[in-house]
Amino acid sequence: MTTANYDAMSLDDLRRYVLSHRQDIVAFQAYIDRSKAAGRMISMDI
Repeated sequence: MTTANYDAMSLDDLRRYVLSHRQDIVAFQAYIDRSKAAGRMISMDI
């Protein structure tokens, strides 16, 4: 298995990667962290 370089991917590329590799939890966490840093995520208090 090859290791993807998440830092080299754009956020949109990382999103596509996560959607096609749903079992890759590390990629998902990288996507969440970068999305939050880019201001793309919102949080809601319920």
